[in-house]
Amino acid sequence: MIETHKNLVSSADCDANEHVNVSHYVRCFSEAGQNLFSMHGSGETWYRPLTRHFRFHREVRDRSSTIVNSIRIGAGDHAGEILHVMHDAGRNFVSATCLDTDFPVAVDGLPRTGGGPVANAKPRSIAQGPFIPVDTEELLQNRLAIVTHRNRVRGDECDGDGRMADGDLVSRFFAAASQLWAYAGFDMSWFTENGYGVAAVEMKLTVHEEIKPGQDYAIISWVPRMSAKMLALSNQMVTVPENRPLASISATSIVMEHRARLVAEIPETFRKKYQARFAGLGELATF
Repeated sequence: MIETHKNLVSSADCDANEHVNVSHYVRCFSEAGQNLFSMHGSGETWYRPLTRHFRFHREVRDRSSTIVNSIRIGAGDHAGEILHVMHDAGRNFVSATCLDTDFPVAVDGLPRTGGGPVANAKPRSIAQGPFIPVDTEELLQNRLAIVTHRNRVRGDECDGDGRMADGDLVSRFFAAASQLWAYAGFDMSWFTENGYGVAAVEMKLTVHEEIKPGQDYAIISWVPRMSAKMLALSNQMVTVPENRPLASISATSIVMEHRARLVAEIPETFRKKYQARFAGLGELATF
C-alpha cells in the first residue's frame, strides 16, 4: 500500500470523549484519496466516489498521530474499489478502514493489489453496493421517521470543485443524532448517568446528486434495527421543497462505556419502546 496521508489529531477533531469524530475520519480518507490521485497523475480530477463504506475498529484520541495507506483493489468482489487504512502511528493499530467505489469518472493509472481487500475492511453489518433511496414522505406520514435537521449548504462546506465535502456532509447527518436516539425510545439521561457514549462501528454513504452551495435540504432519519447491543441509524438528505434524494447514510452503532472500552447492553425497556415506535417499518425502509 502507499502512504497517502499523515495527521496530528487536535481537540477540534474530537468528540466529548476526546476520541476522533466520524466526520474527521471521512475528511482524512477524502484527502488521502485526493493525494493518491495527485501522486499518480490524476490530480486535476477531484476525488469523488459516490459510495463509501467505512469500518471503525478502535478509537484514536486527541493528540494522536495517524497515517493512512491507500491502494486500488485488483481482484475479487471489490475489484476496482480504492481501499484506505488508517493506523494510529504511536500505538500501532488499525483505527478505521474505507472502501470507495462508483466514481463518476474513469480512474486509471493507480497501482493495484494482486487480491482483494484486507478482511477487516470488508462489509459486515451493512451490505456492499450503493444505497437505493427510499420514500421518505411515506415514512414521515406513518410517523416511522422524523426530520432531524434542516439547513442550507454553505460555501465553506464545499471543496474546490464546488460540491459539498463528504466530511461536512457526514457531520450534518450526525448533528442531530441524539434526537433520533430519543425518538427510538432512549432516555437520554441514561447515557449521562452511566458514563456511556455512542460509537459507530460501520457506516456507508451514497451521494445521489451533486450537493452545491445554496441548496436547501432536510435530513429524514429512522432506526431500522435494534438488538441487545447494536442499532442501525438510517438517514436520507432530500432537497427542499422538491424532496429529491441528495444522499443516504446508514451507521451501525453501539453504546460504549468509553473508559473501560466495553460495549453496554441496551435495556429491554428501551428495546420495547423501539418496537412500539418502529414496528411498522417493514419494507418501507430498506437500509
